[in-house]
Amino acid sequence: MEWNTRVTAMLGCRYPIIQGAFGGFGTSAIAAPTSQAGGFGLITASALRTPEGLREDIRRARSMTDRSFGVNLSIPACPRIDEQLEVCLEEGIPAVETAGYRGDEYGKRLQEAGVKWIHKVASLKHALAAARQGADAVVIVGLEGVGFKSSIQLPTLIGIPLAVRQIKVPVIAAGGIGDARGFLAALAMGAEAIYLGTVFMATKECPVSDRYKQGLVDDDPSDPVVRDRSLAPPNPKELAKVMALRDSLPTLEWLQKLENVMMGRADDASLDMSLVAEGEIVRAGGSLAVGAIDKVVSVKELIDAIIQGAEEILTSQPFAGFWQSAGVPRA
Repeated sequence: MEWNTRVTAMLGCRYPIIQGAFGGFGTSAIAAPTSQAGGFGLITASALRTPEGLREDIRRARSMTDRSFGVNLSIPACPRIDEQLEVCLEEGIPAVETAGYRGDEYGKRLQEAGVKWIHKVASLKHALAAARQGADAVVIVGLEGVGFKSSIQLPTLIGIPLAVRQIKVPVIAAGGIGDARGFLAALAMGAEAIYLGTVFMATKECPVSDRYKQGLVDDDPSDPVVRDRSLAPPNPKELAKVMALRDSLPTLEWLQKLENVMMGRADDASLDMSLVAEGEIVRAGGSLAVGAIDKVVSVKELIDAIIQGAEEILTSQPFAGFWQSAGVPRA
């Protein structure tokens, strides 16, 4: 069965499955296996720290796979972002994802060089803005996701159908998706690909500790601690304080404070971009997609399970006719 959407055509991948960005550890170690297995892997520029580090990792990924992959430029967290962008252009990266703040300044530079610009947001309002600014596709992270929050975020089930009715460019669904059923549900809602973070962290190739991965296996999405990571709103007073500082602080400093409030972190917390595979990284936890994780598997096993499971659902009765009428891509 073929899984052709505008996103697979744009990115040159076999399946409409994108591996999400990981600020501290999103390197070729996870991106290359994702692309090799038929998805679209993303190297996270901030995880490499320097333009030289990014260039080296892009070349390392190319030694691991001959399939296409992209780069994430998370604007608040990416040091020397202009130089990182130039590396992407010089190395011939086919698609770049911006996130964390409006990305049209970078998106236009990318598009002028023939690179596809994808922008990731956490609200319908910002998705509409990115589409107006000319993004080639938008990723919308639903409330069920974690690590990318907005005070006006909607659940995936609500936000994606609203978005596809109003946005002409491809919409990519994120937030709480982790298995074949979630994959098909996103496509049935009109998304043209899914964007997965938490479930990719529980793969053998992901460069985080085994203890972290086992924690994701053990997590229960109904546990208040796990649930509140995704669903608890930010403290209104703290959010108001940060919003009042918007015009009085440098943009990157303000964005860091805003992210801390949205994630319930201390005001002076900072992103640790030096997380590595060796040793134990700080346990941050995953999204509600932990409900789809029951063991640590390889990247290929994860992607194959999603695709094979989806194909079994599509060809089974009584669902075959329903899914066909819903417009889910199939051969």
